[in-house]
Amino acid sequence: MTLIQNFFLFDKSAPFLPSSYDPALIVLSVLVSIFSSSIALQMVGQSGPESSSKGSKFLILFAGSLALGCGVWAMHFIGMLSFQLCTTVSYDKTLTIVSMIPSFVASMIALAYVARPKIHWVELVVGGVLVGSGIGAMHYTGMAAMRTDVLLRYDPVFFSLSILVAVILAILSLWVRFGLSNLKLSRNVSTLVAGSVMGLAISGMHYTGMFAARFIGTPDTSFTTGSSNPTFLALAVSITTITFTAFTFAVNAFIRYRKLVNNLRTSETRMRAIVTTAVDGVFTLNREGRILDFNNSAEKIFGYRSEEVIGKNIQLLIPEALGNKEEDWIDKRLLGKFIGTGQESFGFTKSGGRFPIRLAVGYAKLPNEDILVCFVTDISEQKMIETALKQSELQKRSLIENIPGVTYRCLLNDKWTIVFLSEAVETLTGYPVSDFMEPNPKRYFVDLIVPEDRERIGAIVQEAVEKKKAFVLEYRILDKNGNVKWCWGHGSAIFGGNGEVLFLDGVILDITERRNMEEELRRSMEKAELAALTKTSFLANMSHEIRTPMNSIIGFTEVLLSGELKKDQVSHLEIIKGSAKSLLRLLNDILNTAKLEKGAVELENNTFSLFKLISELKSIFGLNARKKNLEFEVIRDPNLNEFFIGDSLRIRQILTNLIGNAIKFTDLGKVVFRIDLEDSYIHFSVKDTGIGIRADRLDKIFDPFTQADISTTRRYGGTGLGTTICKQLTDLMKGEIWVESEFGKGSVFHVRLPLVPNTRIDPHKEKLFDYQYPKLKILVVDDMEKNTELLKLLLSKEGHTVSVVYRGEDAVRKYSEETFDVIFMDVQMPGIDGLETARIIRFHEMQENVKRTPIIALTASVFQEDRDAAKDAGMDGFVAKPIDLPELLSELASVLQLNGVSGSKKETKVSALIAPSESDKERIKILFPEILNAFQRGTIEESHINELLTLITGKVEEEWIEKFLSNVNQFEFEEARSRLFEFSSFLNIPGIES
Repeated sequence: MTLIQNFFLFDKSAPFLPSSYDPALIVLSVLVSIFSSSIALQMVGQSGPESSSKGSKFLILFAGSLALGCGVWAMHFIGMLSFQLCTTVSYDKTLTIVSMIPSFVASMIALAYVARPKIHWVELVVGGVLVGSGIGAMHYTGMAAMRTDVLLRYDPVFFSLSILVAVILAILSLWVRFGLSNLKLSRNVSTLVAGSVMGLAISGMHYTGMFAARFIGTPDTSFTTGSSNPTFLALAVSITTITFTAFTFAVNAFIRYRKLVNNLRTSETRMRAIVTTAVDGVFTLNREGRILDFNNSAEKIFGYRSEEVIGKNIQLLIPEALGNKEEDWIDKRLLGKFIGTGQESFGFTKSGGRFPIRLAVGYAKLPNEDILVCFVTDISEQKMIETALKQSELQKRSLIENIPGVTYRCLLNDKWTIVFLSEAVETLTGYPVSDFMEPNPKRYFVDLIVPEDRERIGAIVQEAVEKKKAFVLEYRILDKNGNVKWCWGHGSAIFGGNGEVLFLDGVILDITERRNMEEELRRSMEKAELAALTKTSFLANMSHEIRTPMNSIIGFTEVLLSGELKKDQVSHLEIIKGSAKSLLRLLNDILNTAKLEKGAVELENNTFSLFKLISELKSIFGLNARKKNLEFEVIRDPNLNEFFIGDSLRIRQILTNLIGNAIKFTDLGKVVFRIDLEDSYIHFSVKDTGIGIRADRLDKIFDPFTQADISTTRRYGGTGLGTTICKQLTDLMKGEIWVESEFGKGSVFHVRLPLVPNTRIDPHKEKLFDYQYPKLKILVVDDMEKNTELLKLLLSKEGHTVSVVYRGEDAVRKYSEETFDVIFMDVQMPGIDGLETARIIRFHEMQENVKRTPIIALTASVFQEDRDAAKDAGMDGFVAKPIDLPELLSELASVLQLNGVSGSKKETKVSALIAPSESDKERIKILFPEILNAFQRGTIEESHINELLTLITGKVEEEWIEKFLSNVNQFEFEEARSRLFEFSSFLNIPGIES
């Protein structure tokens, strides 16, 4: 309580001493406080990124705090010097000096906050309170240093106000320091404003505190204004201010110098790093062209180490850099040619290699010397790329110029505005390129397109662009002369980064010649198709016209042969029948060739017996060979399988042609038919001892209508189609056929077919010739009376009831009046033909819901399309003319789905009349092997057979002998052998085994 009473004044009646101030010193005190505050803030402002050292930052903060603290202290005592009191005043030296400590601490606090990049409002308030309190502590400590005879007390209100003023103004000064940064003022302006506020805070606190001071006592009457002489205070303020101001400036100068040195060092390091790590070669020169510095990249480019070139002339590296007069090379060569822009030149490596460079030169005029900085880039790779690009450009240009068409780039608009067009457009259109180019085109390419094609090709292009695919066009244009030209175009769209269409690129070819050729080919094809159609029509008509009378000739000949005739009549009829069948074979050959050329022949792959086929061929051609006194030998591979899958009909056709030709062209010797197994192939060969084939005709022997020569045709006849058909059928079966021949000595024809072996024949697929027919009611429809008469005769002999009509209309009427089991319908008839008649009958059956009547087509045509047409019209079977009775009955059985019995001939059992004697049996045992071996070879030993017949005549039934002789005469050797084995078994002749 005593301390407070000694500090504050509570008695308002106490006598106060009068006091006054010197205005000049007041202003000086304020300016000193502002000056010291600004100096301190300026010092702290240097503590930025450049002063990264903690020591530097502390030194700056310490110097600034010392300057500000000294300023606060100096301001206070200058203010005290301006204060005039009517008594003698002195100051305690110790307290006067100690009073600087609070201001220094306050300055440290204030400047520590100012040095921060940002400050929070809480930190702002705390800092302002601490700074204001420190200023107040300094002021009142300095006041306590006064020594006088009067009492010093303070008004509590104004005392508190002084502290409050110091705090508020300190907060304000800190806020101003950070707030001004948002106004983007310069550093000096913001420092001056913040220093002024801080100085006013110091001055404001001081003079508010002085206003709170109360001096109690009586005036000294002997005191005058000049009697007070505070020499110490004046000296202390002066020395302290000067010393610490000098220290502050020294620190400031040191910091600035150090910053400058660091900046220079950093700049030098940065520049050296740039030069050292630069990709380009960098080196410096003096005015004499001597190299002063040489970086790492320059070492790599030129191949020299830096110590090898420093001090050497630049001509060592770049001879072109120097002119003839070395003394003015900088002015006229380097500076005149290379400085500023850089130029291409050539450098030389340490190994002497010459390479292209880009050289740029910088010139610097230094106080002591002039230097040049040279930047060198190795452009070898760039030059290689440029060369490659030039070559590529030349290739593309050459390609574009040599493309047999027009290359273009255009915009996707209504006019297809041309961006690029090759010179070939003039050849195509007759107009030069300039006529189509912007900015003032004389015409647009799209206008040359024939109007009928524009919309179509526009739609194609648009669709291709939408689907981002290439487009292909064919269209017509009108050239300069008005000629129509066909063009083929191929192109695609080029798209930008946003998917927009930039251009259409493509090529246009003149295909007028190709289109004309296509048109010519089309006309030729039409002519060829017409010719083929005419040929087919001719063959069909020829087949019909020939087969129709042949039907009657062969049919009635067979009818006559089945009756009782004299021997010479039978001979004559057989000649007629043979000639008719020869003519029929000729016709079939022609038709077969036509069908094979047309590709109308289809193979039927079924299981068949190869042994049976060989036996039948042996029987057929053995007789023909015997008639020419030729030996016909059949040799069969013992490892050969019996059953195979294939088209036995076509195989028979090939072998029949080859064996028939061999016998026909052989007058003396023999014919050998050989069958061998070769892997998955069956190798047929037919060897003869005939006339042979000339060497120059061998390669044409399989061509149509080709024989050995004209004399051969005259002598032996024939069309030359047999070998052609063999070749075509062999190719169709994916086999091989070839011939070996020596003129005058004979020929060997080879056929290799890929036949698949099988185990047995499906019994349901065997062709049966003898059927159990019910008595049928048959309707025959044919416009040819002789055909209907023949059919009626043949079918009536089989026990059937036959009705005959001659037109389609009559057939429909007859069908509606009566019920028939089957109808034989001729296809080609005047009026309503057979096909239409069949359709009418089928429609009637469907309408009336009656049972379907089988219809068998009768036609002289043998083409597959005719069979298909008959089937489509509703016919159930197909029989070709001339009529073959077994074939007709087989087709009839197939249509009626009748069960057949074996077609083999009914066997005649051997019945002995008189048993042969023992001597006859012995002779028979000798004859049997001779006869059987001959049968095996396909020949007939007549003497042995006659002797055998002499031995058994009268001892066995005549019927057995007749059947045996019939088998021999028909070359049915397998059947004849079977009869002989049956005979030997029946007569119990030992030593003969089948």
